[in-house]
Amino acid sequence: MIMRPARAATIIPALFGLLAIGSIFVDLLPFLQGGTAWQALFTPDDSRFDQIFFHYSTLPRTAMAFMCGAGLAVAGAAIQTIFRNPLASPTTLGVGAGVELALTIFLVMAPASLAPFQDVFTLAGGMIALGIVYLIASGRSNATLWLILAGMIVNLLLHSATQIFMLFNQQYLDSIFMWGAGDLAQNGWDSACYLAPRLVLGIIAIFALTRPLDILALGDDTANSLGAPVKWLRLIILTIAIFITASIISAVGMIGFIGLAVPATLRFVGFTRSKSLLPMSLLVGGCGLVVIDYVMRQFAGTGGDIFPTGAATALIGAPFVIVILRKARIMPDGNANSQDHPADYNLAAKHVLMVLLFVGLLAGLALSLLVSLDGQGDVVFTPIADLFAFTSTVGDRAQRTLAAIVCGAALAVSGTLIQRVGHNPMASPEITGVSSATALAMIIAMVYFGIDGRTDLMLIGAVGGVIALMVLLGLCRNFSHAPHYLLLNGLAITAILGSVVRIAMTHSGTKATMLISWLAGTTYFTRMDEVIAVAMITAILTILTLLARRPLELASMGPDQAVSLGLGISMFRLAMMMGAAILAAVSTLLVGPLSFVGLMAPHLARIAGFRLAGAHLIGAILIGANVMMVAEWLARNILYPQQLPTGLIAALIGTGYFLVLSARRR
Repeated sequence: MIMRPARAATIIPALFGLLAIGSIFVDLLPFLQGGTAWQALFTPDDSRFDQIFFHYSTLPRTAMAFMCGAGLAVAGAAIQTIFRNPLASPTTLGVGAGVELALTIFLVMAPASLAPFQDVFTLAGGMIALGIVYLIASGRSNATLWLILAGMIVNLLLHSATQIFMLFNQQYLDSIFMWGAGDLAQNGWDSACYLAPRLVLGIIAIFALTRPLDILALGDDTANSLGAPVKWLRLIILTIAIFITASIISAVGMIGFIGLAVPATLRFVGFTRSKSLLPMSLLVGGCGLVVIDYVMRQFAGTGGDIFPTGAATALIGAPFVIVILRKARIMPDGNANSQDHPADYNLAAKHVLMVLLFVGLLAGLALSLLVSLDGQGDVVFTPIADLFAFTSTVGDRAQRTLAAIVCGAALAVSGTLIQRVGHNPMASPEITGVSSATALAMIIAMVYFGIDGRTDLMLIGAVGGVIALMVLLGLCRNFSHAPHYLLLNGLAITAILGSVVRIAMTHSGTKATMLISWLAGTTYFTRMDEVIAVAMITAILTILTLLARRPLELASMGPDQAVSLGLGISMFRLAMMMGAAILAAVSTLLVGPLSFVGLMAPHLARIAGFRLAGAHLIGAILIGANVMMVAEWLARNILYPQQLPTGLIAALIGTGYFLVLSARRR
C-alpha cells in the first residue's frame, strides 16, 4: 500500500534540504561573524588553525557526506526498482559485504603496482556477491523474500571472511575497523577528488536510464512484451549501481541503510516514477547524510576520536526496515511457508542415527585430543599416555573442545526452541537478534562500565538477549500467520544492534583486539570452570524443555491449533523464548556470538527425520555438538601455529551448507 500525501511529498525533501543548509551555515557562522568566510572557504590563512581545520577537514567531510548519501540513495533506488523489492539495497543484497571483502583483500595483499586496478577489484567483489544472491533467489515461488534471505546468508559469509583477514593483519586492525564502520573524517580534498568524477559518471548514467527503469518496474513479462532486453538492461543498471557503491566504500567504508531507507521512504510518500524518485533520492540521501554527519561530529572527542558515521546511519536507518515491513506486502500467506520447511529423509532408524551421532561425538573428542597438524600439513599424534596423564597440552585442547561442544549443544537447543515456537525453520538466535543483543550488552558493560566479572557479564548478557526477544515478539504479535515476518524483523534488529556494537568498539581502546577475537567466536579465552557452569545451565534447561516436549509439539502446529487444543500460547512462547535467550547468552559469554550454529543444527536434525519435539531437541544437540567440535579442531589446526576463530569456521560451514541446500531446493 503506497501513501500519496502531496504535502508530505513536498515537505520531506524541503526539510532535509533546509536542515543540511542549516548545518553548513552553523559551521560557517564563526567566520561570517569575523568577516573571514570567503577566506576560510577558498584561501585559508596558514596561521589560523580554525580556518585550516574548516577548509581541509570540515568542508571536504561535508562534501563527502553529501556525495556518499546521494550516490547510495540513487544506487538503492535503482536496485529496488529493477528487483521490485522495497527491502533491496546494496546493504541487504550482499553488495556492500562483497566490496568490503574485496577491498580488504586488496589493501592487505595487493602490491602497490596494482593500485590503479582497485576499482576493478572492488567492482568484481560486489558483482560476484550479488550474483550469488541472485542465483540463490531466482526460480523461487517467493523470490522477493528469498532475495533478502539469500542476501543475509551471503552477508554473514563475506563478513566472516573479512574478519579472518582483519584478525591476521593486526597492524591494520584499527584503520580497517574504523573504515569498516564508515569513517567520513577527512584531512584534505584528495578523497573527494577521487570520488566526485566516479559518482558524477555513475549518477548521470543511471539518470539516463530512467525510462528503462520504469519499464523494468512493470515486471519481466511486461517488459519483454514491450521489446525491452530485460537481462541486458538489468545487468547494465546493476553494474552502474554496484560501481557507485564500490567507489563510495573504497573512499569511506560501509555507510549502512541510506540506500535502503531513503528510496523506500520516498516511494511510500508518492515518488513512484524513476523520473521523480531518482532526483529526490539524490537530494534527500545527500542532505540526510550531511545532517547525520553533522550530529555525529558533535560527539567527536578532543583527541580526534571521530564517531563512526556509517554505523550511526545503520542505527538510524535499520528501523525503517521495520516500518517498511508493516507496509510492503512481501510476506507469504500462512500456507506459503510450508514450502520452506525442510524435507524429511529416512537416513536411518532414529535410534540408530542417535547412537551413530553419539559415537561420532565420543570418537571425535578422542581424535581432537590426540590428533593435530604441525603447520606443514603433516599429522601429529599425541601419545595416549599423555591423555591419561592429562598434560597441559591435552588439558588446553580438552578445555577448548569441551567449550565448543557445550556451546554447540546450547545453541542447538536455543535454535530449536525459536524455530518451533516461532513456527519458522529459518529462525535462529543469531538471526533474530538474540546473539547480537547479548554481545552488545556484554561489550557495553565491559567498555563503558568496566565490568569484567564473568558471572555479572553472563547475567547482563542474558538480560540483553531476553529484551531483544521481547521486542521482536512485540513487533510480530499481529503477524502470527506470517512466520517470515519474525525473521525479517530479526534481521533489522540484528542490524541495529550490530551498528551499536561497532560504535561501542570504536571506544574500546586496548580491548579492541580481544573483543574482535571474541566477537568472531573463539574458544581461546575459555576456562574449565566456565565450561562446567555453562554445561550445567544447558543441561538443566534442556531437561526442563524435554519435560515440556508435549506443549512444545502443540506450539509447533501454529498459534490457532495450539490454542484450540488448550495451550496458553502467549505465556508458553514467552517462557520458551526466555530459555532460548538464556542459552544464547551463556554460549556467547563462553566463546562469543556464533553464526549459523543455532540455525543449522535443528535444520539438519529435521532433515534427518527428527520431527517430534523431544527427538528434534536431542538430534539437534548431537549435530550442533559435532559441528562445533569439528569447527574447533579445524580452527586450531588448519593454519597452525596461527589460530582461527571457531565461530568463523562454524559460519563458513553453515553458510556453505545453506548455499548447497538452496541450490538443491531450487
